[in-house]
Amino acid sequence: MFLAWSPDGYALFAGFENGWALWTTYGKLIGSTFSADNVEKERFNDAYLDGLCDGAWLPGGVEIALVSGKRMSDESIRKSENIYILELARSSVTGMFNAQNIARTVLQTPSKLLVYRGYDQSDLQTLSTEQTLWYHVPIPPTYLVDNYPIRQVSISPDGRYLAIAGRRGLAHYSIHSGRWKTFLNESMESDFVVRGGMCWYHHILAAAVESDDMYELRLYSRELQLDNTLILHVETLPSPVVLITLTGEDGLLAYTHDNALYHFIFTTTKDTVMLRLVGQITFHGIVRAPARVRSISWILPEEQLREGDPSRDVALATVLFLVDGKLVVLQPSTTEGGELKYEMRVLFQNVEYYILMRDLPATQRQYILPPEELNGFPEQDLNDSLWVFEGQDLRVWMDVKDLLAGSVESKELPPAVKVPVDFYPLSILLSKGIISGVEVEIVERRDVAFSFFRLGSRTHLFFNYLLRHHLQNRNEAAAIGLARQYEGVSYFEHALEILLHDVLDDEADTQPEQEVAVLPLVVRFLSNFPEYLNVIVQCTRKTEVASWSHLFSVVGSPQVLFEESLSRGLLKTAGGYLLILHTMEKLSSSSQDMVRLFSRAVAEEDWDLCKELARFLTALDNSGKTLKEALELVELRSPGGDEEKSFMFESARRLELPTASGGSSRDNLSPISGSSRGGSPGGGSYLDVP
Repeated sequence: MFLAWSPDGYALFAGFENGWALWTTYGKLIGSTFSADNVEKERFNDAYLDGLCDGAWLPGGVEIALVSGKRMSDESIRKSENIYILELARSSVTGMFNAQNIARTVLQTPSKLLVYRGYDQSDLQTLSTEQTLWYHVPIPPTYLVDNYPIRQVSISPDGRYLAIAGRRGLAHYSIHSGRWKTFLNESMESDFVVRGGMCWYHHILAAAVESDDMYELRLYSRELQLDNTLILHVETLPSPVVLITLTGEDGLLAYTHDNALYHFIFTTTKDTVMLRLVGQITFHGIVRAPARVRSISWILPEEQLREGDPSRDVALATVLFLVDGKLVVLQPSTTEGGELKYEMRVLFQNVEYYILMRDLPATQRQYILPPEELNGFPEQDLNDSLWVFEGQDLRVWMDVKDLLAGSVESKELPPAVKVPVDFYPLSILLSKGIISGVEVEIVERRDVAFSFFRLGSRTHLFFNYLLRHHLQNRNEAAAIGLARQYEGVSYFEHALEILLHDVLDDEADTQPEQEVAVLPLVVRFLSNFPEYLNVIVQCTRKTEVASWSHLFSVVGSPQVLFEESLSRGLLKTAGGYLLILHTMEKLSSSSQDMVRLFSRAVAEEDWDLCKELARFLTALDNSGKTLKEALELVELRSPGGDEEKSFMFESARRLELPTASGGSSRDNLSPISGSSRGGSPGGGSYLDVP
């Protein structure tokens, strides 16, 4: 067995006698051979899947060299004659932490970048696991050969541009044109190194560089060639930059090794774009090791955001640091002498990344419904939410202002909402209500002599957890306000169904007291939406029958729900309630309810539902007698009055009723006149009778 940390410290590889596994810093399993027991290792030349005796990471942290080996006895190990190179894909956040890289997923491999494109797709396309959601960008070999490994990757907030930086220089790419731009002059490229990160402001690339013992912030335009004579602006700093990040609509924060935070504003003139320093502050005695700070953000009061002087931002901002895996908040206040001081508090530990949604540009934030669409319910968008990934699950504070108020007024922080995920989450698609991520699977093919790994896209709904949190806190109005924000997504009904199912699953056995039970609140909440009846029936059909009695003790009688569905014209939903009534032994096969529904389905020419009802009746009585009686009751008759001919419905090919001659009813096709509601006798709809 051996253990090996990646060069950047964000992944731990463990080799065992019978396989290997890969974890993130705080324990999220992201790859393993132990989940691939069905791989035919003997058929494939994949000894590295069956056990390892040694391994080492290669520079760059996107490849690892492995030596397979099996223990033959207590003292001997049979080693492979081969060295296997396992390629990995790492998130751009590991090389450069900022909100833009979290908001738009980019994966880096040894020779290309993978850009996730689900943000701009339709709801259902975003949920797809197909590889088409990933846009492959080969890194130019001319840059790679001289500057490998690639250390930093940056994507623009709108997803149009990419930038990379290796050992020296940088290069940038346009996804729309498919073109890279690199330095034509090699001496200019090798003259500097990007040390403090990069970020995009529209088509302007800001880079923190070190050149000839000088520390600079440079602005490059995507529209110009990469050349030192075409740099738009250079800002010199007194010490190396630890990190840079965008803030607000036009702000840039730069944190340096001398423990200073600089606030710049992008200023556009007729001919160029410049950086203007509007404020700075130091954290001496507060942050002990600036080099260990991984990320920084700040939160400004609403009044300051709307109409405040930018030069006052540094004095009024609440600052968030991610240092040594701890998310720390520094809240400003003034002493009696008027001096600025900070109160420090640790919000969370073992943090792999966080994202403050207000750091995103307006185009990526959640659309806020106008008051007339909220119908009097409070506005509940998530544009001020704070998301933290702590190695296993995501934690969400829906309004960071409540979090900051709690940290000042009391010792207890308001609880975060837990959103469990069984894959590695990479970004939050706020407007779509889903979390996107990846998982790895081993693929075998018969036409090649080896197996290989494949990245698969994963998505997970999150707003059902937030709705439940509001309901558990007895805040139904907030839950309705939040749900209104997501009512337009195509899977909204499915999310409500998951909410109901999870609560029912938790309370069906325990059946808590009315004062603490959440299920009644969920049911009342669901009744505010037109999907209510269908959500109930779909959830019921996917739940164990033993839980039905508890559900309907809260929801009400399924007979009443059937009547309501029928009155609203929700025929398929009404059919679901008939099935529930039958399962609960409250419905006979000759029930008038079945006839009423059958008649409505025929009248509205809903032949799919007719087919399902016919199949249901045939399952109750294989002789077909029950189905015949039902068809006669809804006025569907054989035109010749032949009692021996069977009745079936369009496209129902599996159901065959016995005929008098004992043959298949497929030999006795006969058109059937439509009911009087569907048209004139003999001239209505025709149902094929197999």
